[in-house]
Amino acid sequence: MNTKQTGNYQLKLKNELECVRDQFLSELKQSKHPYTGELALLLEKSSPNEWLDLIASKLSSEQFPRYRRLVQLEAALCQIEIGQFGYCCDCEAPLSQEELQQDAATQRCHRCRPKN
Repeated sequence: MNTKQTGNYQLKLKNELECVRDQFLSELKQSKHPYTGELALLLEKSSPNEWLDLIASKLSSEQFPRYRRLVQLEAALCQIEIGQFGYCCDCEAPLSQEELQQDAATQRCHRCRPKN
């Protein structure tokens, strides 16, 4: 994968991450549980780099599906930073362009991806 393609995926991931963060905050604020409102305030005051740790200490991933997406997006951006983007995190085979176009945050190839 060339630098331009990686840059395009990086921009796409960052844009989605920003949207998912906003949606996640909105979900927390609208939740009827008092601790989620407190968590939303804490997140608003914190750096986005701290979000995953703060959320993990307060919520389970099953409660809020957007949290799982935040983790996926952050992981994909980390892979770009370390030069591993576009490779399966299990077998290290290159991911196909089709897989990345379908979901740029995908972490596993079709062979290693859990079957639902």
